[in-house]
Amino acid sequence: MKTPLMLDTKRMAIHDGPGVRTTFFVKGCLLKCLWCHNPESLSPAPQLARFKHKCKHCAKCTMNETICPGGALKLYGKPATIPELVAKALEDKQFYEATGGGVTLSGGEPLLFWEWAAEFFAALKAVGLSTALDTSLYAPPAAIERLLPLTDVWLPDFKAFDSGLHQRLCRVRNGPIKQNLEYLVSKKVKLEVRIPVVPGCNNAPDEMRRIDGYLASLGIKNIVKLEYHDYARSKYEALGMQDSMPPLR
Repeated sequence: MKTPLMLDTKRMAIHDGPGVRTTFFVKGCLLKCLWCHNPESLSPAPQLARFKHKCKHCAKCTMNETICPGGALKLYGKPATIPELVAKALEDKQFYEATGGGVTLSGGEPLLFWEWAAEFFAALKAVGLSTALDTSLYAPPAAIERLLPLTDVWLPDFKAFDSGLHQRLCRVRNGPIKQNLEYLVSKKVKLEVRIPVVPGCNNAPDEMRRIDGYLASLGIKNIVKLEYHDYARSKYEALGMQDSMPPLR
C-alpha cells in the first residue's frame, strides 16, 4: 500500500463540499495540467522550496524551514499517520455537526493512494465523520469501487471533453475519467463536478458546449465553473520548476 506525504490541512473550509470541513491535501498526482496552481502537489516526493523575495541571504544557510529567519524555506511533503489525521479532524467535530460538514481529502490526487484513502475514510467513518473526495477520477476502476461505500460526496474535476485536448492539457487521455464518472452516475452518488475554465486551453465555445452537453447527458446538474488565476507562479520559481501556467487574458 502506498502511503502519501501530506501537503497541508485546511480547517474551516467552506468550498470543499457541504458545510464546514477540514480538508487534507496529499502529495502526488498523475496529471500534469498546464495551469496547475499547486505545483508542489505533483511529485509524491518531499520538496524544499525557496522563496527568493523572503530570503535574507544568510552567510550560512541551514536549508531548514523551522529556523529560517525570513521564512523563505518551505518543505512540501511531511508524513502523518491515519490516527494523527483523524485526531486533527475530530477537533472540529462540533462544526461539522452544526453545518452538515465533515472531512475532504484532496491533493494532488488522492486516488493515486486509493488503498490508503480507503483506510483513512474507514477510520473517519468509525468515529462518525462524513467524507468527501476531491479527485480527477483518473484511477483504475478498483479504486472507485473500493471508495464507493466510504465516500459521501464526490467532487470530481472535468477539464476537457475531447480526449486529445485533454492529453495536451493534462498529459493523460480522459477515457478512464469518463468511464469512472459514468459509473458514479449509475450508482447515484452525490456529485459536484468542477470545471476549471482556463483561457486559451479549454474555454473555446465549442469545447465548453461539448463539456456542458456531456454532463447534461449524464443528468449531472450540480456543476461549478471555476475561474482561472495564476497566483502560483511564485511557487514554480521557488521549487525550480518550469512555469507552465497560461497567461491571464
